[in-house]
Amino acid sequence: MPRPSPWINALRKIAELRIREDEPLWRHTSFKIGGPADALVWADTREQLRQVVRIAREYRVPFFVLGRGTNVLFDDAGFRGIVLKLSREFEMMQFDGRRVRAGAAVPMSVFSKECAKRGLSGAEFMFGIPGSLGGGVRMNAGAHGSCFAEIVQGCEALDWEGTFRWLTREELAFAYRSSALSDFALATEVLFELTASDPETVEQKTKALYYQRMASQPLAEPSAGCVFRNPDVGAAGKLIDECGLKGRSCGGAQVSKKHANYIVAPEGATAAEVRRLIAQIHREVLQARGVWLELEVKILGPHGEDLGAQLLGKGLEG
Repeated sequence: MPRPSPWINALRKIAELRIREDEPLWRHTSFKIGGPADALVWADTREQLRQVVRIAREYRVPFFVLGRGTNVLFDDAGFRGIVLKLSREFEMMQFDGRRVRAGAAVPMSVFSKECAKRGLSGAEFMFGIPGSLGGGVRMNAGAHGSCFAEIVQGCEALDWEGTFRWLTREELAFAYRSSALSDFALATEVLFELTASDPETVEQKTKALYYQRMASQPLAEPSAGCVFRNPDVGAAGKLIDECGLKGRSCGGAQVSKKHANYIVAPEGATAAEVRRLIAQIHREVLQARGVWLELEVKILGPHGEDLGAQLLGKGLEG
């Protein structure tokens, strides 16, 4: 039996850290795709989290933060490093009038529902988005014309040196589907400021937006959410649909017949099949409409490499 890596031994020494070695990632992603991670760990406290990030940095181990497992496609070969999930200490919510502090591990739908109960408006758009707050603020997630940038006042983040820092709204530098958090290891806590309203009114709006999402998106099928960002010229899904790509398949991967910016795997698919289908979509939209679609889903190689740019290049080559 091979000896464990030094960094695995270092992780084992962190007090009460929960670790699963060779854990299949398909169990933890909305796409239900992905080989084993060398180590999947749950950080329950800030001290555990700080030590995990320190080990990843010191041993130069590939490192990825996994929220609710959405918006990511892991390789069939898995991930040769540390996949981190936040828990417990990062699942809190504190309400103080119109201001809410919430841990990065809180699911967006849970946050939206709790705000609605208290008559706090502004987070209705989150209900039905399957991710967590940490990922949401990092990518400035949005839906129905609203986004995180409109309601976030600040965020605690951990840098790669192991220091927790508070970032103001201005320092977060929100842009379309991005923020300054890309320079940090991860977000740990978010401060929101919402609008006081009538609980029944907020709940009705939340439900209406959710029903709209259900009617237009394939929420019941395995997917990673929207594959491409919306370009300046319009919705990515509309462009893909106009190119006649709805229903296009590659092995078990298929362009959703309900929403063309989703790739679904109703019967199961490999990461390689999904990547080939993404490349086909990108190439055909570029050839037919002259529009370069940028990826919204994160595509990871087994050593943590971002395969997105490489994949789109192959799409051009056919």
